Amino acid sequence: MKGTSEKLSIFIFLLPAAVLYLLFVIYPSIQALLMSLYNWRGLGTKTWIGLDNYKRMIEDEIFMQTLKVTFKYIFFQVPLVLILSISIAITISHFLKTKWLNIYRSITFFPYILPGVAIAMLWSTIFNPVNGMLNGLLDVIGLDFLMTEWLGRTETAFGSVVFVNLWAMTGFYSILILAAILNIPQDILEAAEIDGATNFKKSVYITIPLLKDIMQVVIIFTLINTLKIFEMPQLLTSGGPNRSTQPISLYIYEQAFTNFNFGYASAIGVIFLVLTLMASMLTLKITRRGD
Repeated sequence: MKGTSEKLSIFIFLLPAAVLYLLFVIYPSIQALLMSLYNWRGLGTKTWIGLDNYKRMIEDEIFMQTLKVTFKYIFFQVPLVLILSISIAITISHFLKTKWLNIYRSITFFPYILPGVAIAMLWSTIFNPVNGMLNGLLDVIGLDFLMTEWLGRTETAFGSVVFVNLWAMTGFYSILILAAILNIPQDILEAAEIDGATNFKKSVYITIPLLKDIMQVVIIFTLINTLKIFEMPQLLTSGGPNRSTQPISLYIYEQAFTNFNFGYASAIGVIFLVLTLMASMLTLKITRRGD
């Protein structure tokens, strides 16, 4: 009787979340899958075309380009966010016994709480080729030969967008990893210190191996957020120049709300969802290997 009562309580508590998940995740996903089988301009009747939208993707050079750009974002952002977050968290942890710890944490976390629009406006002003702070600084210190249109050239636009994403994202994951470091038993670190281990050796041989679980979380969240990247490329470069910063998500937006190809946009969205699930599952499998 007790077991039945517990199961009923669990069911009642989970029911609201399950209903919301069905309404706002499962149902839209099914609708997108169905929509991908039609040709629809947003108004008027829908025309059944079967798998033609998926066949169109194979021949769509722009789609293939955005797919490459998306994987390029993953290749650069995921490892860089992980490395920077760990480095910042370990650096801050060395100041645990000082009164400045909370200030360090606040400064690190601050970029994450800013709205994406505010971040884009801030950095677009800094990157401004005429009166931007970056080119002005380079001119003052004698590196004027490096001055350029950071967001207007194919060679620098992608790197600039990645940098802004790193600036915006790293603080959150740094604080997440720092919380895990604070939970490491101090007697382990003290024992290593007695044995003559330096801060560097303690970080490499003790701290980082004990952060495996939180690193797995950081990798998965960073991967998913990078796959969904939309805000910064849209606000900073609009996907340009020459689509060098345009990810899949921005191409879906273009097809749906600029070209009004809602069926084709839905098909790309379905493939995008499958890629996200596959990437998440692969990451879980790799990071859990050896448990």
